Amino acid sequence: MGLNKFMRVCFPSTLFLMLLLLGTALSISGQNKTWSPVTPAELAMKTPKVDPNADAEALFWEIHIDDQKLNSVTYNHYVRIKIFTERGRDKYAKMDIPFTKKTSIDDIAARVIKPDGTIIDLKPSDIFERELVKANKTRILAKSFAVPGIEPGVIVEYQYKETIKDDSVNGDRLVFQRDIPMQKVSYYVRPIKQLLINYHYFNMQQTDFVPDRDGYSVATMYDVPAYSDEPYMPPDDEVRRWVSVSYAGYGVGFSWFNVARNYVLYLAEHLKPNKDIKRKADELTANTPKDEDKLRKIYDFTQKQIRNLSYDRTLTDDQREKLKVKDAPDALKKGMGSEFMVDMLFATLAKAAGFDVRLVLSGNRSENFFTPEKYEDQRFIHLAGVGIQSGNNLTCYEPGVPYMPFGSVFWFEEGISSMVTSDGGWNWKILPITPFEKSLTKRTGKFKLTEDGTLEGHARVEYYGHEAITKRRDHFTETPEKRAETFKESVRSRVSTAEVTNVTVSDFDDNEKPVAVDYDVKVPNYAQRTGKRLFFQPVYFEYGVPPAFSSATRTYGVYFSYPWSEDDNVEITLPDNFTGESVISPSSIDDPDGVGSLHVSFYILKESNRLNVSRQFHFGGGGHVIFPLKFYQPVKAMFDGFNKADSTTVTLKQK
Repeated sequence: MGLNKFMRVCFPSTLFLMLLLLGTALSISGQNKTWSPVTPAELAMKTPKVDPNADAEALFWEIHIDDQKLNSVTYNHYVRIKIFTERGRDKYAKMDIPFTKKTSIDDIAARVIKPDGTIIDLKPSDIFERELVKANKTRILAKSFAVPGIEPGVIVEYQYKETIKDDSVNGDRLVFQRDIPMQKVSYYVRPIKQLLINYHYFNMQQTDFVPDRDGYSVATMYDVPAYSDEPYMPPDDEVRRWVSVSYAGYGVGFSWFNVARNYVLYLAEHLKPNKDIKRKADELTANTPKDEDKLRKIYDFTQKQIRNLSYDRTLTDDQREKLKVKDAPDALKKGMGSEFMVDMLFATLAKAAGFDVRLVLSGNRSENFFTPEKYEDQRFIHLAGVGIQSGNNLTCYEPGVPYMPFGSVFWFEEGISSMVTSDGGWNWKILPITPFEKSLTKRTGKFKLTEDGTLEGHARVEYYGHEAITKRRDHFTETPEKRAETFKESVRSRVSTAEVTNVTVSDFDDNEKPVAVDYDVKVPNYAQRTGKRLFFQPVYFEYGVPPAFSSATRTYGVYFSYPWSEDDNVEITLPDNFTGESVISPSSIDDPDGVGSLHVSFYILKESNRLNVSRQFHFGGGGHVIFPLKFYQPVKAMFDGFNKADSTTVTLKQK
């Protein structure tokens, strides 16, 4: 899903729309908008209809999608929301409409109508443009404004037109459930003339699109409850009501065989090693007897010696588009290529070196739990990398991602159906989930505790496996200074009083090493003093971490991205005139099926008056990361136990 489509799915769920005048439809002077009539019942409404506990409720939510222009698609948004509480007022008091350079936002109009019919219009001069994100020379902007006169009891209405160049409705997600209850939600779709649209329904009953005016078809749902956000829940596609849109021939009813055939043909026709490729493969693998070492040399060459245009921080989008590389030999000749071409160069060199090369196309587990039977559309899979088959073993490589270690893929490409294509055909395979031991966070700290309860010293955190890959992916475009600041804020979000200084992030660009963060920290009142005693939590790295699951009930199942583990070793030098009075390690927690465990031990070295803390934790043993709703209570109980053990306090007594 492209960025623009992503924003249409994710950002509008926090939007709200405008109000309208009682009795007749009017045109807004200076805003060129027509408002639907508002009824006396809507003005007088004091309680929600769909959810009695809602802070606000959408009376209707309409989106008109016009795809009749071949070079762009237009979305006309119109929402009317009733505000019931102060929380509802706060949530909808400000508005951001995100967009990128290929998107234009026009005809913004908003207004508020009070229960007595008084109308407050948004002034055009109150709409301003601001930058939300700037990364890798790509900017995400927003049209922003504050809603005038919003308070409990009012109706808020909002409209705008969104036009996206070089796009179409094909591949769009029509969201029929958002983070606000909706009394009515409607999508109007006008497709390209003479083309038929397929609609594929997820987590909802089929809601037919029926002919409407001016070539549009409309589908409407009534009394849709809010889509609640819960910690560690399955991806949106698995639980929210939505519809996938595709033009006939691209969506439902297509054949996976035809999709696979295209990649089989590409592999056979476009990845034929020419003489330059063969010469380079021989050069890279000369005097290297072991196959793994040969592959590593090819991997290092393509990843580190070929300029990766997709990740080049010095290029703008326009500059990137002008640098054309047609195929793998061209990438070798020019010494550069896109992420895809870097992968294809690796595949062609590996093929020239005699390896059995496959192309691996995976679903995206961060979006849905893809299976070819449920998600019958090519858009739900993507190139996950180049597979090398050795006997019965398939290993996937992604040199086109500069921070991806040798023989690794992203976590969301594991544990999900993948199409594996070769010269001889294709099959479905599930890439194994990386075990928790490899996605390790190793944390060490050397601290001193003072008599007034202040903890200060030095800490180091090392991230391995998916923990490191995720950190590199999330912060790849940032400057070293920004990365250090981001980490500093993460510590302060856990310990608000912490004074964090001298932060350094090392080995960020070396994907064969862990991402390491060193910092100095000072936490006033870390220990609480009562008379001659000090009470404090020795497990510093879990200090301030709330329980993972606070609610006794749950709507959705539990889902973790990948298995992970933690290894902590902390030394705390105690005040000279204090000694341990009650220093008891918490009981260990071991799931009998090996899904999770926690072992924490405290012990005092009397000769140095130092408290040593050792902590080993893991979760996701056996690749277990998805738990249906019926397992919520056992999972919650386990994590409550983890939190209780980590929060164990010890008592020191003044000598």
